[in-house]
Amino acid sequence: MRCALVVTMLVALAACGGGGGGNGSGSISSARSQLCDDISGLEAVYWDFINGVPRGDLPATAFTIPFPIQGSYTHSRSPLLGFLVPVGWSVSDSPDQSGYAIPGTEVGAVLVRDDNNAVWRYMLSAEIAGDFTAERILNADIGTALNLLGAPPNTTVQCPLNVQLIGILGPESTAARVVRAGDYTIMARVHVKIVQGVSSYYDSYLSLARTAENPALINDIFVPMITQLYGGGSDPAACEDGEDNDGDGATDFPNDPQCSSPSDDNERD
Repeated sequence: MRCALVVTMLVALAACGGGGGGNGSGSISSARSQLCDDISGLEAVYWDFINGVPRGDLPATAFTIPFPIQGSYTHSRSPLLGFLVPVGWSVSDSPDQSGYAIPGTEVGAVLVRDDNNAVWRYMLSAEIAGDFTAERILNADIGTALNLLGAPPNTTVQCPLNVQLIGILGPESTAARVVRAGDYTIMARVHVKIVQGVSSYYDSYLSLARTAENPALINDIFVPMITQLYGGGSDPAACEDGEDNDGDGATDFPNDPQCSSPSDDNERD
């Protein structure tokens, strides 16, 4: 079940123009968040983006596939969740990390870099039993991430967000937080929708990376992963799409001798 914020995310994409990129590196480096004064640059742009604030300065990678591709992924229970997977990363269906979802209802994915120092996790939908608030689920999600880091003692919180409202179908809540934990940064958001008389659901984003490389990963991985989900990105050329298009046993440049470059769109000639 896609949440109401999907509409806002699509508006954010449209604000940038269908085929172009963001405003240039100088513009993005000086960008400020509309939600938080504590972050700037690509972190600010990404923070607003995952919280549904339209941005006209998404990086150009929002409309391309900027990374080499090792294959494609589709969730085992839902074709609504699928994307191209970067080389050097592994992907799997993600279970609920909060402990509040009904087992077997989760439709989520977790992308982990091979050195285990970077994670991007997206939950499209998970059904929850009871009127849990987004803040409660967010606390549990961030707690899991901190445990992965060994619970660093020097942890600070930035950009706390906690919004409660009454939506068309019932109460909704959104909670978000940036956490600086040792050398790492966690950026997380949870949205809960309670459909009165039916059930309750949540969706979420969480990224974890070394603070020093967080902007680069936002540009190269996190933003293009999200815009793949919401109609951004371009179809990769045949010689970089992770598939053996001509059935000759060789896949993509440089493994297929018929590929002159990664941008070559014909593996047969």
